[in-house]
Amino acid sequence: MRIGLFGDVHGNFQALEGAWKALSAAGADLFVCTGDVVQYGPEPAECVAFLREHGCDCVQGNCDRAVARGRKSTGDEYENRYWASLAAEALEWTAAEIRGMDRSWLRDLPEEVRFEAGRRIVMVTHGLPGNVSGSLPSRPFAEVCDRILASSRAGVVVVGHTHEPALFQRPAGWISNPGSLGGGTLPSAGTAGLLDMPERGPVCFSMLRVPFDAAAYARKSRDAGLPELFARCLELGRDPRGRWHTDDIYLRQRWAEGKV
Repeated sequence: MRIGLFGDVHGNFQALEGAWKALSAAGADLFVCTGDVVQYGPEPAECVAFLREHGCDCVQGNCDRAVARGRKSTGDEYENRYWASLAAEALEWTAAEIRGMDRSWLRDLPEEVRFEAGRRIVMVTHGLPGNVSGSLPSRPFAEVCDRILASSRAGVVVVGHTHEPALFQRPAGWISNPGSLGGGTLPSAGTAGLLDMPERGPVCFSMLRVPFDAAAYARKSRDAGLPELFARCLELGRDPRGRWHTDDIYLRQRWAEGKV
């Protein structure tokens, strides 16, 4: 079985469509989203409608939960108070965009999804097992991975939230993160994963780059009245919470100069 993995869409409908097409072309039999469908991006309702219409398995992220429950904060930590205030503006706007059945769909999303593939149990959650806002360290100690696999009672654990692609193998199984479609994982591009789980043989995890038109994204954000900051993050490879995902000095200089 081939499983298409993506998440942290954050209202980037263009990237969501691109990921779906790329994973379909790669032979995905099943599609699973690691949550955070909404927040920051200009097309949250379109993203929710797309996943609903396609019957995609999806877990609830902390941003999804905040929108569905009418909260004032997602619980994320930001670069500074100014960034946090802009995130609050985006959250208020997003909550107003998600109504009716779309809001109910977000509210009813499970904290985890489990299924069997290739004679292994796969568990998908947003943050960490039992903690929707938990973050998988970029370089976790072996004991941390072992604890996650043991507590999840699964041979493969898939997480999101950090917006950083990752794959760790331990004797008990694998832990993977497909990155994000709307979290600034790559400059002007998102990432998705393809998990190949044969009945016999090793698990294979492939990463896909999902480019999108950052200028078009920025125009839609401006038209929606969303803070320009988050469009710049996706353009230049910076997390909307503040952390850089790229070491490219040229891109960081463009940020400092205010050039997009």
